[in-house]
Amino acid sequence: MKAFFLDRDGTINIDTDFVHTVEEWQWCDQVLDAIKWMNDNQFKVIVVTNQSGVARGHYTIEQVQKLHNWVDAELAKLNLKIDDWYVAPHHPEFDAKPHDYSPEDRKPGTGMFLKAIEKHGIDPGQSYMAGDKITDLKPAIELGIKPYFIRSRHEPNQDKNWLKNHGIDTYDTLFDVIKVIKKKPS
Repeated sequence: MKAFFLDRDGTINIDTDFVHTVEEWQWCDQVLDAIKWMNDNQFKVIVVTNQSGVARGHYTIEQVQKLHNWVDAELAKLNLKIDDWYVAPHHPEFDAKPHDYSPEDRKPGTGMFLKAIEKHGIDPGQSYMAGDKITDLKPAIELGIKPYFIRSRHEPNQDKNWLKNHGIDTYDTLFDVIKVIKKKPS
């Protein structure tokens, strides 16, 4: 099974900092077209998202889940879907209590990816990852998943040499990544 792993904020929705309500959600340009292509081409669409706003006390995990349920419902209206959501609600600097989750889930850890790979029978070698931070892409490289970097407000703070050294190109939108993948021979 092949998959398209996606970061959330800055990749599928505009990152305005700690997005956790329907009112704050704004789709990134052409992301719905990208998800349609993934669905049409039998990719499992897996979102892997750090949500440190939970650990920081900005919102609850229940609010995150409610937002993801709303996104799923909006996609369903268009006959589109995200197959699974993985959320890392913790941050080592802000968690006040012992973890009741796996610290390795938080990217750049591989925990969320490994859980999805096992649950969905995903072949990392046939899969892709798109994200707007190097921390999104490190687990992909470690697991043999092809990474793509998406521009967002975080781009100026990302290590361009690291991206270059790993042969990772930069794209304006997720759909720009899809256009490149569609041109590749299968």
